Order: sequence, then C-alpha cells, then structure tokens
Amino acid sequence: MRSFAFKVSLIVVMVLAALYIGLPTAKAGEVVPLNWTGPTKANLSSVYMVNASDGWAVGLGTIIYWDGTNWGNVTSPTTDLLLSVSMIDSNDGWAVGGNFFTPSSTIIHWNGVQWSNVTSPTTIPLWSVFMVSASDGWAVGGYGTIIRWNGASWNSVTSPTIYILYSVFMTNSTDGWAVGSSGTIIRWNGASWNSVTSPTAKDLFSVFMVSATDGWAVGHSGTIIHWDGASWTTVTSQTSDMFRSVFMVSSTDGWAVGGSSQPSSIVTRWDGTNWTWVMSPTQRALMSVYMVSSTDGWAVGDYGTIIRWTGAEWVPEFPTAILLPLLITLTLIAVNLTKTASKKRKSSLITNKNKTDP
Repeated sequence: MRSFAFKVSLIVVMVLAALYIGLPTAKAGEVVPLNWTGPTKANLSSVYMVNASDGWAVGLGTIIYWDGTNWGNVTSPTTDLLLSVSMIDSNDGWAVGGNFFTPSSTIIHWNGVQWSNVTSPTTIPLWSVFMVSASDGWAVGGYGTIIRWNGASWNSVTSPTIYILYSVFMTNSTDGWAVGSSGTIIRWNGASWNSVTSPTAKDLFSVFMVSATDGWAVGHSGTIIHWDGASWTTVTSQTSDMFRSVFMVSSTDGWAVGGSSQPSSIVTRWDGTNWTWVMSPTQRALMSVYMVSSTDGWAVGDYGTIIRWTGAEWVPEFPTAILLPLLITLTLIAVNLTKTASKKRKSSLITNKNKTDP
C-alpha cells in the first residue's frame, strides 16, 4: 500500500509540474499546440517591458498589462488594430496602428492612468513607434510614411521611400533606422532620412540597434541582416520561415521570433557567433519579442499567445488566476489519495493481524 500511495503522489506531483510550466504531455521532440486561457484571444502584435513588473502588449483593439504577477485587460480607446507599443516610463507611453479598410491612422497615448486617442497627421496606418524621450518620438507606416513627436504634436516628415516601413529604431535623437518592404532600409542622420543600400529584396519586418555600429534586421524567408558600422550584410539563418521581430540584449545575446499561419512558430538565438534554433512551446506565430534581461523576456503572437523566457527555456505564461485553483485542487486530491491509501494499509494490517491471532 505504501508503494501505491507513493505512486499516486508521484503522478500528481508530475501533473502539477506539467501544469506549472504550462506544457502538455508529449513525446520527446514533439511540438504540441497549447490551448490555455489567457487574458485575450485577440492577435497580439507588439510587447514592451518597462521593467520586470511593468509591461504592455497590444493587438486588435486590445491592450493588456503585466503587473509582475498577471497579464490583464486594459480599456482601449480604439477598436482598430494596434501594431506597436513603446513606453518612455510607467506613466508615459504610445501605441500606433490603424484601420486598413478605411484606411485610417491610429495613435493612442498612456498618461499613467488611461489610454486616449491622439490626433494623427496622416490617414495611413502606422506599423511601428519608437520613443527616444517624452519630447522626441518616431512612427512609420505605409507608403513610406514617417511622423515625429515633438512633445506637443505629431507631424509629418519627408520620406525618401514610398515603400511600406514596418519598423523604426533610434539609437539616439540624431541616429536611427527604419526598414520595410522589398528590403527597404533608411537612416536618420539628425537632419533627414536617407536611403541605405540593402543586401536583400525581401521584406524586412523588424530592426534593432545595439549601437551605432552594431545592428540587426529580420524579415521574410528567414532573412537576417547585420550592420557593422559600415554596411549591411546577410547572415545565415536556419529557417526559410518568416521572422517578425528581433531584440538584442547585447552584442553577444539576442533573439528573433516569427512564424506563419500554417501554423508555425520560430525562435532563434544569437550567441555572438551564430543564430541557433531554440524550441518554442507554441505553434502560433510570434509577432514580437522583448527582453528584460538575459534571463527574463517575453514574446507575443497570434490568438493571444504569450510566452516567457526563464533563462533556460521558453514557456507559456499560465495566468495565476487559473493556475492557483488547479494547483490547490490537485494538491488536495494528492492528500486525499494518500490518506485513503494509508487507511487501506492500516485496515489491511489489522485484517492480517486478526488472521494470525490464535
């Protein structure tokens, strides 16, 4: 009986562990779709972490907030598609997007209390926003659209391209980059945006600069390119799938994520020498990645997918509101099963004793 109780307890502990990390039972090497309940089922386009206990993610008419324990829904002033979010601090941030059917441009601002709509100087949907400071920010979008925040209003800026600009990243107020369709790359020199020679004709969806002499951009068909301070060059990747987002912790540590609607999910890591494949705990396409540190980071994507880097692996973020009751329930089951097994053992001992008594 002791063996039975031990086995029951072990099984329950294993189930608890599986629930805790949010991974379903699977054969070795098998990728299993995860169907866990998050704060939203809306596609999530962008994630930005102010710090480990303060973060935001946006999507289709959706805004969710990380408070250090849970992700929860926050009232959105728009039903439009929000494609990018950038925070200055806990009390100041921006998100952009638009309606591709109207079409229209959407800009919303966080003042520490609520998100509210802000007038846009364009009707073209915006794909990306990057804030340098409270009085200096950039957003880019379709048809080469570029707008700038001066602390009081957003204003249109002359663009050197008519191609869609999907991502913008500023190293400082006088140096920045934007990338887009057909391999488009443009650079801000403090006075104007200018086209830069690109090593690819593939769409580029995300750019991240470690410094003025070290940067990365990723895109369609597994495209990865690197800036060394003099030129952009193509770097080998291990996939032909679509990269959606890149984030660098340092020059020797970075991540790129993506996927398509097949469905597929790709995660790869830069170690200073090579980009190598990392197991993803989901089959949903990942649209954005943001690292708090080398041991803590987030990625979001289709159908409200949220995964977190623990420093050792990527795991699905299982809301405490759902996890805690399950843990309590299964713990009680384990206790009751152990007690039942113990009673049966005592009963068996008494029965055996009676049988042996003269």
